Amino acid sequence: MALSDHEQLVIILQINNAAIEQRTREGLFAEIARRLDPVFHCDRFSILLQDGNDVLWHYFVPGSGIALPGVTGNGLPVMPGMVPYEAMRSRQTVVFDVHDDPQRPGNDYLLDAGLRSIVCVPMIMRGRVLGTVQLSYSRPMPLTPDQIGFLEKIARQLALCVDNMLTREELEARTSVLSEEKNYLMREIASHAPADEIVFVSAAMKQVMDDVAAVAATDATVLLTGETGTGKDLLARTIHRLSRRSAQPMFKVNCAALVPTLIESELFGHEKGAFTGASERKTGRFEMADKSTLFLDEISELPLNTQAKLLQVLQDQRFERVGGTRTITSNVRIIAATNQDLRMLVNEHAFRADLYYRLNIFPLHVPPLRERPEDLVLLLETFIRRACSRLQKQPPRMSRAFVHALQQYGWPGNIRELENLVERIVILKSNREVGPDDVRFLLMHAEHADEDLLDMDAAQKRHIERVLRMTAGQVGGEAGAARVLGLKKSTLQYRMKRLGIRATDFKA
Repeated sequence: MALSDHEQLVIILQINNAAIEQRTREGLFAEIARRLDPVFHCDRFSILLQDGNDVLWHYFVPGSGIALPGVTGNGLPVMPGMVPYEAMRSRQTVVFDVHDDPQRPGNDYLLDAGLRSIVCVPMIMRGRVLGTVQLSYSRPMPLTPDQIGFLEKIARQLALCVDNMLTREELEARTSVLSEEKNYLMREIASHAPADEIVFVSAAMKQVMDDVAAVAATDATVLLTGETGTGKDLLARTIHRLSRRSAQPMFKVNCAALVPTLIESELFGHEKGAFTGASERKTGRFEMADKSTLFLDEISELPLNTQAKLLQVLQDQRFERVGGTRTITSNVRIIAATNQDLRMLVNEHAFRADLYYRLNIFPLHVPPLRERPEDLVLLLETFIRRACSRLQKQPPRMSRAFVHALQQYGWPGNIRELENLVERIVILKSNREVGPDDVRFLLMHAEHADEDLLDMDAAQKRHIERVLRMTAGQVGGEAGAARVLGLKKSTLQYRMKRLGIRATDFKA
């Protein structure tokens, strides 16, 4: 029975009220479906959105009623000739009976689901097609031209509802990004000294800084290599500061510091309920770093499955949050750093070759402190000045013999070790002379206070060995060392091989 103008107006007002009251797209869709079911009695109701990439239409939410076998919950592939394809071109499209044209693209989805007819009308907002509204039936098309005309009126109202919902989601997402950026910047400000200049006089560092100046002006990906403590983090910040992206903050992810199961969440974000403990939506670093720089420190520690996803994101500049369906575009400049030999890791199948070549566009090797001895005195003076200012101490007096002794030392912890040593000197020898006899005491003090920092490989080796003793040499499985350490079995096996650890030495 045809609806009167008044009845049609009431339904449209109900849809409008639902748009005002509902705060989520799931709630809005459910209310719309509830209001339309008594009017159209369809077997499947869905709303498809056009995202502009001409590969997939995304469902506003997965459709209600009969499901389409072979179609993901996220969307429907774009193929010319399909009913939504025609409707996306601003025209109402009706298939009265798919049995009359079984070869039409997309009709196989309907036939497999037991559906026989479909009507699809565009949602148009300010002259732009947002998507389509689709009603499908398991019988030949039962709707009259008047009913289809009413569906077109509803589609115009739904266009407004969906547009408002998408705008609200975008604003909420942007607000979330800004909040994450604020929190990130507050942490960065708290963790970094105000002085960020790179101190050097050596030819080796001059060549590095010339390369930094050359690449900073571009958007090229940079791969920083060098031993622990050589200043790769500071070089990354310098490249960003000299780039045209410097108006935005640089974002950093330490890949080695993250639990493997949470790395993708940290990089790409996650939706509420994506996994146990995901109580709210989280914005990932790639999304936060849009139009800025993302520094991926210790890139060699990424699990292989995350390496594959990272490669795809670097190629397409697109990704989805963990548990999400919406494609997010982000214009990010990548700076990666590692203290490992990535070529060797590639040969040992511990690092993807295609990702290595994607990162190795502009490699920069940072020399260790022992290869730039000319810089030691200048660094020593700079660190003393900073430490005295920060600790409110009088500077110690450095004898020539003490400086000479420091120049003979190998500095396995590089600049970071020197900076930590200077802080101990300022605390223990404020306004007193420091002589060569103090060198052994200060370095021994360093070994006890910062043992893990001075030799990270040794610390890691001891930790893995402790866990292997606990597991009686078992590497994989539920009770294995890999599970205890939160690592993939292959990752742990690689580290054991590199550190010279044999599981058989710990078997009972």
